Amino acid sequence: ARPPAMSVHLGDPVISKLVNIIMLSGKKTAAQRIVDRSMWILKSEFRVASPVAFLHDAVDAAKPIMETRSVTRGGKRYQVPIPCPPARQTSLSLKFIRDAIRSRSENGSARRLALELVDLSRGEGLARRRRDEMHKNAEANRAFTHLG
Repeated sequence: ARPPAMSVHLGDPVISKLVNIIMLSGKKTAAQRIVDRSMWILKSEFRVASPVAFLHDAVDAAKPIMETRSVTRGGKRYQVPIPCPPARQTSLSLKFIRDAIRSRSENGSARRLALELVDLSRGEGLARRRRDEMHKNAEANRAFTHLG
């Protein structure tokens, strides 16, 4: 069996955002092909009933709730934890996934994306680790919340 020629789920805002974030040098068709093939890999190899719903769950698993912003008070810089707005949560989550698939060593971007999504569904993966580090940093700087 072969992967589908063109994307069926272009109406999905999270998928189109993922395509735009994965895209390099304006090659959108190549990025769409990576996402489509990873959906096909999820469906054929990992027996995922709905790859789109699976992607949404994986993105949710990588969403950070808190982040830190740098604030200068009295000539000193503080990392102030602030809640992450929903749109930024999604955006950061997709960027974490992109960075994770670029640093993985498996062959083929589509396979790397599929494996990262599977790892996220298990609560593992580099994107999940990035999210946890962000939360740890916010927790460590909790004393400076009054500066925000």
